[in-house]
Amino acid sequence: VDVEALEGVPAAIGGVVVSSLREEWRVADRWWTDEPVRRRYFDLVLETGENLAVFYDEERERWFRQKA
Repeated sequence: VDVEALEGVPAAIGGVVVSSLREEWRVADRWWTDEPVRRRYFDLVLETGENLAVFYDEERERWFRQKA
């Protein structure tokens, strides 16, 4: 997903401005394996009113949209 971030926090998604950050959390799992999971999640509200969750995968250094 196309994320514009300021200091690691999403400011726009696909060119649509983030109007509020509802929640943020981190997941660190499978650290004992060859494929650890380290992600930073954001629950957002866009200026269009759409609720959306995205995460930054710290292992792959990429943004993804969380699917429900």
